[in-house]
Amino acid sequence: MKLNFRRGSAFASKKAREYLDGKDPKAIQKITVIRHAAIGDFMNIRPFLIELHKFFPNAKVTLSVIKHYMYGIPYDLIDEVHVMSRYKEDKSKTGFFTRIKEAKTLPPQDIIFDLTDSTISLLLIALSDAKLKIGYPYRNIRRAFFDIATLRSDFVVEAQSVLHMLNILGANTQTPLSYGLDKKYPKNEQKRVVYFAGASTKNKCWEEDKFMKLIEKMSAQFCEYEHVILQGIGDDEEFLGIYKPLQKEKNVQLQEVMSLENVMQFLRDSRCLVSNDTGIRNMGIALEIPTIGIFFHIPPFRYWPREIRHDCVFNVEYTSPEVESVYKSTKEMLEKLYAE
Repeated sequence: MKLNFRRGSAFASKKAREYLDGKDPKAIQKITVIRHAAIGDFMNIRPFLIELHKFFPNAKVTLSVIKHYMYGIPYDLIDEVHVMSRYKEDKSKTGFFTRIKEAKTLPPQDIIFDLTDSTISLLLIALSDAKLKIGYPYRNIRRAFFDIATLRSDFVVEAQSVLHMLNILGANTQTPLSYGLDKKYPKNEQKRVVYFAGASTKNKCWEEDKFMKLIEKMSAQFCEYEHVILQGIGDDEEFLGIYKPLQKEKNVQLQEVMSLENVMQFLRDSRCLVSNDTGIRNMGIALEIPTIGIFFHIPPFRYWPREIRHDCVFNVEYTSPEVESVYKSTKEMLEKLYAE
């Protein structure tokens, strides 16, 4: 493996260059990937894990996760799980020595990729025995911990950006991105649009009255479609305020909470997902169904695959989009992809 990049686009230490000189990717035996995040972020790294196995075909891959974020771990793409804790059972934060103890349970590795860039992941990096440590160079202090660091752009979709950690090693990664879920969830397409109004925090949730008006317009325009409001697992994700004004409409339904496997298949069989910036949307992207993302407060570019089947609705002030804007995007997506 030979590093080849322009000055300023990445960082590599002398140690990294010496270790990789003449190294065959097939000789790498143990790799850990750190992803301390929730289900949407697990979906985002599926292309990375697929390409990791292709480039390092003989490596045993361990995924380091956070204990309270283990829902949706991509077990099909990893060999082992390493667990760190952010909180105790009583929801208080774990102590420094507990985190040190957990970090030290990770066996020696050939390479560690830190895809998280958090205080806990940096602690794990510092205490790990690895021949090569790869991460992000957000602060100068990172150079004391990492042997290689690649930039993470806010204007490149994250699933693509993390692949740069493989590209710097010489991996010829695939475009468009592959998420490897098509065989697990074979498609049985239904004329159905799914709407999810939740998000990880309230300030990322588009107003429920706007969602209601959007579904009202969509159900009238696409009367031959099912329009399904998907409930979430949160206490505030029943979305009855959206559904009740529409319950007389025969083609509008409220879908109660399902298992992860059933949600994945349900989304896979649908024609479009309209959602806030949340894990459900990332699931839709990974399942390769058309998605409409609703964004405000933050720009969408880091979370927006620039493909024909994905669109994001936002305005230049990053305020809550109008119903007409989301309606127009969704209508155009359906007409473009499913002209009849």
